[in-house]
Order: sequence, then structure tokens, then C-alpha cells
Amino acid sequence: MSEFFTALRRSVRLLFAVLFLLTGALSSPASVEGADLRLENELEYCYSDGAAFCQGIATDGEYFYGTGCIKYLNYNAIAKIDAKSGEIVKCSDMCLPAEAAAKGYSHLGDCSYHDGKIYAACEAFFFRDPAVMVFDAESLDFLGYHVLPAEGQGNGHFPWLCVRDDTIYYTQARDVDEVRMLDISDFSYKGSIKTSMVITKITGGDILGDFLYLSSNSGGGKKVTYSVDLRTGETQEAFIRDTGNPATEAEGLAVSQSDGEVLFHYLDVPVASKTIIRTYSFHG
Repeated sequence: MSEFFTALRRSVRLLFAVLFLLTGALSSPASVEGADLRLENELEYCYSDGAAFCQGIATDGEYFYGTGCIKYLNYNAIAKIDAKSGEIVKCSDMCLPAEAAAKGYSHLGDCSYHDGKIYAACEAFFFRDPAVMVFDAESLDFLGYHVLPAEGQGNGHFPWLCVRDDTIYYTQARDVDEVRMLDISDFSYKGSIKTSMVITKITGGDILGDFLYLSSNSGGGKKVTYSVDLRTGETQEAFIRDTGNPATEAEGLAVSQSDGEVLFHYLDVPVASKTIIRTYSFHG
């Protein structure tokens, strides 16, 4: 099956290359409004390769881990990418087992690295019983899944998650008025943190200190990142990224620290033509 999807990606490479060129003609350089973020690096992939990690991003400092989905093909994948060179070192197509697919799980969202494992949000058809999918970070092998407790499912949308210490944090995608939490030891529900404003189109998130940063797929090429103070729930616009292309979809977000420098890593997908990993240094 992996060979089939490798061949499929190759067979559509020309089509995506054409889209790549067309969207490139519509693009301008990415930038940030305000002084908190500075663009440091961009890794671009033709969508025939980048579809495997077009939804979620995580990092352990050495590698990026990405999750991807083409829902109408029931295609889900997970990939491992060298964070320095950008080389795709491993990719697992059709990474969800038949048992999970048979139960309707069809859309991997944003993911998080924790203790040698990748935890990924996953939605099902009709948004029933969303689940946390778990993979081994070394091999990308599937390890199991855990359905969200009923009291933590909300409207069934489960676009992202992140892990800090013993807790999984997540929200629904639209009309977000709280950040929900799971205990990572048994995936039981730990309650929620009310946000001070309602936000929407949330596609990714990660934590820096006491603040949760949430990436939104706001309209046009300008994408808002919100901050939520996990102590108080105070929520505000942290910064706005101009992706340079009005057709761009903002997807996952990961935060890392290296040699005292804080880095924000975003996934941007301009109209299914390419996948871009953009890394910004944070100076807040």
C-alpha cells in the first residue's frame, strides 16, 4: 500500500508542479506585523510530497514530525523530516490501521512530540468520537488510539493538540471559548480553561511558558496567532503573519527552544500546491 501511494504522489507531481508555479506567481515574501516574530527559514515541498505532512507539525529539536490528510481519499500519513536540511527521512502513508479507518477516523490534525511519541488529533466522519492517535517517533509505527471522553468532545471537531508535562491541551476549531485538557496517563478529562474572548478557525497550538499560542486560519493571506494565559484565560492577538499569498491555509504550529532562542514553526499550505514549513525567531 505504501508503494501505491508513493506511485500516486509521483503520478500527480506534474500537476502540483504547475500549481506550485501558479501560486508562486501570486505570492509575495512572507512577513510579520509587529516585532515579536522574525522569519528565519522556509522549507518548501511540492504537494505531492508535502501532502504527507500538510496538517500538523511537531519537533524534538532534531527532527520535524508532520501529519497529513487528504480526506476525500481517506489518506492519512505521518512523516519525519531533518530539521536542518529539510530532507524527508521517513514517511508512513496510510498510517492509520484498518480498525481505526473502519470506525470512521479520517482526518489527522496537528500533533505534538512527547517522550519519544507523537500524539496527533484525529477527527472521524460526522465528528463523532474524536480520538488521540499515538505513534512511535523513531519508527513512525502506530501505537494505539484513545477516544476523547464524552465530556471533553464538545462539537466533535478536534483540529489540534499539544502536550506539556502530564497534560494534553486542545480546543475545537470554531467558536472557541475554552481550552480543554486530558491527563496523558489515562486520557481522562481534566476540565477546561475559559478564554476571555471567543476565537475561531483554530488549526494548531503549542505552549511557551505559561502561554498557549494558537494558530488560526483567518481570512486572506494574513494569519492571526492568539495567546492564552493558562493561569487566567486572558486571550489576545499575539501577532499577525502575512503569508504572502491570499489562498494560503494556515495549519499546525510547534514551538521549540535551542541555545536560548525560541522558535515558532508554522505549516502553511497555499491551495494544495505546496507545503511550507516556516520558522520564526520569537522576541517577545
